[in-house]
Amino acid sequence: MTKTFRSLGVAAVATFVAASLQVSTPHAQQATQLPPSAQRPGSGMVPLSNVPSTFSKYSKRISPQDGFAMQAPQNAAAAAKAPTPRDENGHPDLTGHWGLAFPNPMGQPGLRRIGGFEPDQAAMQRGAQWNKPIYKPEFWDKVRSLDFSKADVDPGYGCGRPVGVPRQNVPGQIVQKAGQIWLLNGVNNAMRILPLDGKRDPNDDQYSTFNGMGLARWDGDTLVVESIGFGEDTWLGWEGYFHSDSMKVTERFLRQGNLLFYNFTVDDPKVLMEPWTSITYVRTYNGTPARMGEGGECSERDINLLADPFLRG
Repeated sequence: MTKTFRSLGVAAVATFVAASLQVSTPHAQQATQLPPSAQRPGSGMVPLSNVPSTFSKYSKRISPQDGFAMQAPQNAAAAAKAPTPRDENGHPDLTGHWGLAFPNPMGQPGLRRIGGFEPDQAAMQRGAQWNKPIYKPEFWDKVRSLDFSKADVDPGYGCGRPVGVPRQNVPGQIVQKAGQIWLLNGVNNAMRILPLDGKRDPNDDQYSTFNGMGLARWDGDTLVVESIGFGEDTWLGWEGYFHSDSMKVTERFLRQGNLLFYNFTVDDPKVLMEPWTSITYVRTYNGTPARMGEGGECSERDINLLADPFLRG
C-alpha cells in the first residue's frame, strides 16, 4: 500500500543571533545581561531558563524568531506570573488559541527564490541550515532534484492536497476535554481529534493518510502525540524533504503559564540516517482571539503564468 522584525537595531539583532547560535563575543555578553540562572553554556539551546530540561533535551535549539518571542519582556513576565491551568486530572490544560509568535515565521529567512539567487547560492542557502533531516546518501540527489524543480512539484502547491503532519506545524487552536485532544490548524482547515486513552489500533500502520493516525498520551506535563499510517504525498519541508510511508512522527506539547512549547521528531528508517527533531517552536496564549472563520476558497494557479515559477517557501 502506498501508503519583521520591526526596527530592532543592528546591535539588538546581532546580540540575539549570537545568543541563539551560542557565539560568545564581548558585545553579546555585555548586551544580553542574562541572569546566571538563565545562562546554560553547552546546552545546545538558546540560554533561556523558561525551557525545562525534560522538554529541551528533545531539541537542539529554539527557533530564533520564537526565542525572541519568549524573551520579550511581556511574554517573560506572563510566563513567570501566570499559573499553568490544569484539567480535572491534574494535567496542564492546553485549551486555547496559540499564536502571536514574533516575528511571524512566515517570510523569515528560509524562502528559496531561484529568481533572486543563482542556483549555487540557493544550494548554499539550504546547506547552511543548522537543523535539517539527514538523508541516506542515495537519496540526496532526489532531495536536490525536488528542491530545484518548479513550485508545482511541492505537494503544498495548488489545491487538493493538505500540507500534512508535521509540516503544518503548531496548531492554532487546541481543545482538551473528555479524554480527547482536538488540534485545529488553519492550514487547509486541518482538524485532528485524538484519543487520550493510549490504545493503538494494530492496523493503524496500514493506513495512507496526510495527518497520520495519531494517539495522544501524557509524559509528565508533556503531551506526546505519536502518529503512524502516513502516505508519501506530503513533504517535511519546502526544500524537497520527502518521506516514505514508514514515517512515524512524535509531537511534544508543553504549556508553562502563557507559553506553549512544541517540537516534533521524525523517524523514517527507509530514507533517513537518523531520527530528525525539529527546532522548538514557542507560541503565546491569545485570550482574546478573533473569530476563526473558514479558510478561503482555494484557487488553482497556472505555474507557467507565475512571475517566478520557482518561488517556494
